[in-house]
Amino acid sequence: MKTRRLSLRIKITLVIALSSIICFCVFGVISYQRVSTELIEQIRAEALHIAEIAASELDGDRFANITSEEDDDFTYVYDTLVKYRESEVVEYIYTMKQVGPGQTVFVVDTDPEEPAEVDEEYEWLDVFETVYGGEGAWDDELTVDEWGTFISGYAPIFGSSGDVVGLVGVDVSLGEMEQDVAVVGALIMILIGIFCVIFILISLVIGYSLRRKLNTLYAKVHDLNGGEADLTKKININSGDELETIAGEFNTFIDHIHDQMKSAAGTSDIVAENSESMESLVEECRGGLSGIASELHTLSESMRYTTNDTAAIVEGINGSRDLVGRAFENANSKAGEANRISSDAGEMEKEIARKAEHATQMAATLKERLEEAAEKCQAVHEIEELADKILKVSSTTKMLSLNASIEAARAGDAGRGFAIIAGDVQDLSSQITDLVELIRQTNEQVIISVEGLIENVNVTTGFLSDDVLPDYREFSKMGADYSMNMSGMSDALREINENLEKVNTSMDMIRDKADSINTVISDSSHQIDTVATGSIELEGNMNDLTERAIKNNDEARS
Repeated sequence: MKTRRLSLRIKITLVIALSSIICFCVFGVISYQRVSTELIEQIRAEALHIAEIAASELDGDRFANITSEEDDDFTYVYDTLVKYRESEVVEYIYTMKQVGPGQTVFVVDTDPEEPAEVDEEYEWLDVFETVYGGEGAWDDELTVDEWGTFISGYAPIFGSSGDVVGLVGVDVSLGEMEQDVAVVGALIMILIGIFCVIFILISLVIGYSLRRKLNTLYAKVHDLNGGEADLTKKININSGDELETIAGEFNTFIDHIHDQMKSAAGTSDIVAENSESMESLVEECRGGLSGIASELHTLSESMRYTTNDTAAIVEGINGSRDLVGRAFENANSKAGEANRISSDAGEMEKEIARKAEHATQMAATLKERLEEAAEKCQAVHEIEELADKILKVSSTTKMLSLNASIEAARAGDAGRGFAIIAGDVQDLSSQITDLVELIRQTNEQVIISVEGLIENVNVTTGFLSDDVLPDYREFSKMGADYSMNMSGMSDALREINENLEKVNTSMDMIRDKADSINTVISDSSHQIDTVATGSIELEGNMNDLTERAIKNNDEARS
């Protein structure tokens, strides 16, 4: 039996005590903070009220005229303020004025020990904006220094024109308030302690009552567990709570057990008879299960062989599919090559047609130029005729120059100059004769060359017309036939590719079906093994059941 470390009564007492302590502590802290806050608010209001009363007593015009401590106005303000220091709550009272944006200085300080001097600068506070605006206010922040903690209230000093000429500041010490708050805190702690003790006592009483009732339940359960309980005796708990409900349910449970035991005593004979029948039935089932298990193992072995054969078929299909795939790739490659060759043949046919057309144009152009050259040869013959005319003129000129020479010789000295000219004319005529002869020779060579050129051009033109152009046409026809043949081959290869693709798809379907068959056979084999194993286990369970039936039969008879 497990040893209990804490009783239920102690646990309930601890829970109630801790809960009450936590609740009262939270209540005490909240109450303490609220009292402190209310006291501080009261002191702030009192400080502001004193500052407003003091500011209302001061003459703002006289305050504005203060320049030093020797002024009568300084004494007037000091005497007016010092009487407020006699109050128990006022620690310091003083006046200040604004000398510039964000700047303020002391004017009159009533501190008896270390008073601030006139025009001594003081730190600017945010609350001064409100006060110099014409409204009284207090500082939200507490002032803490070596002399204690203070709350400050400020009120504006108005001049005769209604303008704010300064302010009155009142510092109130929180020393007495802190003492009052400490007393309140102590009272709260005392009340918390008293209430905690009361709740602990109440929890102890509740725990004792619960323990007594639970002990009654525990005693009854202990008797049932030991087999010594009187099932006709009830548990009496009249607490009017959940424990009374639990006791009633427990009494109902005991009645149910009592009825079950009566029923069990009456069915022992029936159990003995059923055990004998079950024993014989189990023997019959066990024999049948042995045969079933043997047949299932045989069927499982056959399924394994079938699985291996199916796997071999799938492997063969995969190999065939690889061969078909390679043939498909080769056919695709050859089809692509045939398409490329057909395309090249078509391009070659077009190129041959362009070359043939170009050769035809060249032959026509050459023929035209040949005709033009033949026409120009007529000009060469005209040059020869012109040379004959020049030669005749030269002969005539030579005869005239000869006659002139004869006449000059007859004239004697008077015709000497004319004889010189006649000699020059004869020389010129001889030169013209030589030049005309040279022109004739050159012209004859030109005529021979032109006639040879015409003959060669005629031969070339005939070669182009009779040999080259027919060859070009033959080449173009061969290229067209080759392109047509390659196109037919490409179509045939494309049809082969389509057939191979269909074969590949069919083999994929066959392989998938074979895989599915293999999977079904494998799963069936595993299931048959599982059934066979279950049959063996069932046979063992039958043996156990037989032994249990024999044992129950013996127990029922005894």
